[in-house]
Amino acid sequence: MDVLVYSALNEQAALKKEIHEKQQCLFDFKQNATSSGGDTAEALDVNAEICAKAWFDENSTNFEKKMWACPGETTLWKPYEGFGWTDGLMVCDGQGYYRCGTSCTWSVPAGATKARFQIWGSGGGANKAPCCCGHTPFGSTGAWASVIIPVQAGWSYELCGGCAYCCYAYTTSGSQRWSGCPSYVQGCHICGFCADGGQGSLGTWNAMRGNYCTCRIAALTNDNQGARICNYGGDWCFTGESFNCIPYIAGAGYHGSICELECPTFENTIYGLRGIWPMQCWDTNHYGWEQHAPIKGFESDVICCSTFSSGTCCGYNCGAWTGNGCLRYPGAGGWGSHAMGGSNGLCGDSGKFGMVCVQWK
Repeated sequence: MDVLVYSALNEQAALKKEIHEKQQCLFDFKQNATSSGGDTAEALDVNAEICAKAWFDENSTNFEKKMWACPGETTLWKPYEGFGWTDGLMVCDGQGYYRCGTSCTWSVPAGATKARFQIWGSGGGANKAPCCCGHTPFGSTGAWASVIIPVQAGWSYELCGGCAYCCYAYTTSGSQRWSGCPSYVQGCHICGFCADGGQGSLGTWNAMRGNYCTCRIAALTNDNQGARICNYGGDWCFTGESFNCIPYIAGAGYHGSICELECPTFENTIYGLRGIWPMQCWDTNHYGWEQHAPIKGFESDVICCSTFSSGTCCGYNCGAWTGNGCLRYPGAGGWGSHAMGGSNGLCGDSGKFGMVCVQWK
C-alpha cells in the first residue's frame, strides 16, 4: 500500500462505523445531561471527555501498564481520531531508499479552524550477523503520536518527518545498530511535540525487557546461558540454551504538550504509542522465527514473519531500495539478518522514514 493514499484508503469502513458510534455516544451523553437539569454545555464537555477516554481505554482500569505490558495488542489502540476532516497532507520520503527525512512549512488554509497532527518516528536499523550462529533481529519501530488543536488561517507549522540512519551496516566484524531520528511538529499551541525514532542497540532492547544483563539474552532456564550480545549491541552469537519466546517489547517514546489554550477540551490531548521491538522465538539449534511489530495506521500491512533453520538470510536483500517493496511504511524497522555455518558476508538494513500527517477542517 502506498503511504500517500493512507488517509483515503485506510480502513474506511471501520472509520465510518467508529464515527457513527462516537456521534451516538455524544448524543446519548447530551440527552442525559439535558434530562438531569444541569447546565447542558458544561455537562456535555465533562461527559464528552469521559467518552473520549472510554474510546481510548475501553475496559481497562490500568491502561498505561497494560499498554506497556502488551505494546503490540492493537485492539488497545483507541486514540480519539476526530471526524469530518475535509483535507490532508503527508510529509514523508515516498520514493528512492524510503529512509530519508523530509520537512516543510504548512500554513493553515482559509476557512480551517481545527487541525489534527499525526507523527511517526523513523524506524531503527538492523545490523548484519557476522559470526557463525549469529542473528540480528528486525529493527524496532518508531513511536507514534496524535493531537487535535484549534487553528486560525495563516498560522504556520513546521512539519518534519525524521530520517532513518542513512546506511545499512556492513563490516566483517559487525557494528552498532542505529536508532532512527524523531519526527516532530512545531507551531502555535504545540510544545515539544515529537515521536522518537526506533531504538538501536540490542543492549537497549534487552534492558527494556527488565532485570536482564545488557550483555546476554538470558535463556529460559538459566540466566548464564542463551545468546551473547556482541559487536557493541549489533547482533548476538547463539552459544547456549534456548531462550524460548520473547513477546513484543515497548521501546521509543513520544513527547509534547499543548500550551496557551484558554479553553482546552477533551480533544486537546496528546495520544501516543511507544515504538515496539519485534517478537521472536528460538530453540537450542538457533532455529526459530521472528515477527515485525505492527505500526499505527498500517497494522495489517507490516506484520512480516521470518522463519530460520540452517540457512542464512541477508537483511539487505529485503531492503526497501532493492525493489521488492518490503516494509515501505513510516516507522518500520530494518530487516534482520541470520547467519549459519560461519557466513560473514551478510548485510544489515536501514530503518524506514518518519512521517507527519496533518488533517484539517
